[in-house]
Amino acid sequence: MKRSQRSISSILRFALVTGVALLLPVASARADIGPKPSMEFSFEYEIEPVPIVGGQLIECEDAACETGKPLETVGPQDFACTENECSSLAYGYAPYHKLIIEFEDQTRESNIFTKQASEASFSVTVSETGLEVEEVRGGAGSCCSGLLFTLVIETLVASAYLSLFRLPRAMLGWVPLSSLLSLPVVWLVFPQLPLSAGLTVALSETFAVLFETGLIYLVARRLLPLKHVAALSLLMNGVSFLFGLALATLRVL
Repeated sequence: MKRSQRSISSILRFALVTGVALLLPVASARADIGPKPSMEFSFEYEIEPVPIVGGQLIECEDAACETGKPLETVGPQDFACTENECSSLAYGYAPYHKLIIEFEDQTRESNIFTKQASEASFSVTVSETGLEVEEVRGGAGSCCSGLLFTLVIETLVASAYLSLFRLPRAMLGWVPLSSLLSLPVVWLVFPQLPLSAGLTVALSETFAVLFETGLIYLVARRLLPLKHVAALSLLMNGVSFLFGLALATLRVL
């Protein structure tokens, strides 16, 4: 039995290392199925409708947008356009924004605008010489579903881990609680920091793993050794990483 457990443990460690290696090229993706801020742009024409060729979402730290930069494409974070509309998904946005859209006839720039809702929708009025952007509505429907999905996945992973290593299941209830406490910080606090997307993800997910490891070990140290708690936390976040990456990528496509 001990040899079997050692073999399973070795396989699990190999799977974790392999998973981390595979995720390094896309390490900028978030490790939870959290609600990511987004923008949806619909276009109304004061002129004859013109197909959209492409565009950029300029992110600015100042109200005059003097030092603006295009939204960085990192993992699922991107800005994309079809012939009729544009959209973006991001880990976090700058305070001010400007659209530069290339149409078949010419390139037009918008006014500088702000974003209020997490999942914001904008109406873009196209004139002969420019664009006028106005936020029309927003939603937060993915927040509850994302939270529920993450809690279910991490609890199922924890249950499987405890069964695999024949560990006490009395601490299973602490798994969703630890996630409930860490996810608001990961989803809402870290994206507001003035950091690059990759660094934001690295810091937020390191925090999630360390926080969940510390909390679970604090309440279950008589039931589980630290190495199992740490491995469990890493595995839970790794699995939710894969789900979050897949869902976010599908949303952008």
